[in-house]
Amino acid sequence: MLTQYDVERALQHYDLGMVRSAHPASHGVVNETTFAETNSGRYVVRRNQRKIGRTSIALRHRLMAWLRARGFPAPRLIAARSGETAIELDGRIFEVFTFIDGDEFNIDRPAHLTGAGSILARYHSAVADFADPPPYQGPRYSTQSLPGLVERIMERDVMGDLTEPLNWYDRRASALRRALPEDVYEDLPYAMIHGDVHRDNLIFRGDVVAALIDFDQVTIDARLVDLADAMVDFAVGPAPPDWYPWGVYSGPLDATRARLLLEGYCQAVPLTSNERTALPILIEVIWLQGNLRRVLMTSDAEPDYHLEVLGQGRRLAQWLDEHREVLLRG
Repeated sequence: MLTQYDVERALQHYDLGMVRSAHPASHGVVNETTFAETNSGRYVVRRNQRKIGRTSIALRHRLMAWLRARGFPAPRLIAARSGETAIELDGRIFEVFTFIDGDEFNIDRPAHLTGAGSILARYHSAVADFADPPPYQGPRYSTQSLPGLVERIMERDVMGDLTEPLNWYDRRASALRRALPEDVYEDLPYAMIHGDVHRDNLIFRGDVVAALIDFDQVTIDARLVDLADAMVDFAVGPAPPDWYPWGVYSGPLDATRARLLLEGYCQAVPLTSNERTALPILIEVIWLQGNLRRVLMTSDAEPDYHLEVLGQGRRLAQWLDEHREVLLRG
């Protein structure tokens, strides 16, 4: 936990005045973040996990400076008295940003949905010629990953309680591999994706996106990955009356919300025909992968729980089959 004492020690290296208060951020589970108020203003103080090295932090800082130089609404780093954009205390790296005042994402505001798509397109355009990107490490969501997850669960399911749904997942994985083979995926437009697109990483001011934040997960991948992540989080709809509540996802997409988000993106960056075809496939991979991993992570749970989790994935796949045209209009 990042205490006020930690914040005061860190800010001694900055010309930001005395700390008046420090309150932990309500979001963020990877790094420790606190909102600090000094007699010169409000700031965000962050202490990085030990496993996050200086190389990845330096990449993120270069990216944020690059984005801001192009008028993109990214947070502004505060330099320490030494001129560095990070300091080290007790083997932990601290950063300080300006505080961005604004509102959370509101799923019932159409402008927030189109704004989420638009800011994502702006980000992809801004990083198109970013100097010295990270090395490519393979796809985030691959149709090739599903059979391995199914096999691992089958090996653990010694009593055969999950045989029927796992057989369905195995058949579905084969169909998805045929629909989006590796060579077609590799031909999709690539970018340095944000890699962590969800509602906590967008700040709104009225109907306008005030900032896209948290660039820890940037990597090289198909730009469609960011859009698929955005669809799953921003465009989710209400759960059907008989929804399986114990899975990973709160419901399928809402067709109107999905269309608004897609329109926001495509007005700035039109999708290629291959991307339009691949988008619903990637969304389904996200859903199936998420539920398979939930089963793997809950090895001590009762079979009925695992059956409901796996059943959620099947329901989501069924929704996509019935609404696929919504995602092909981008």
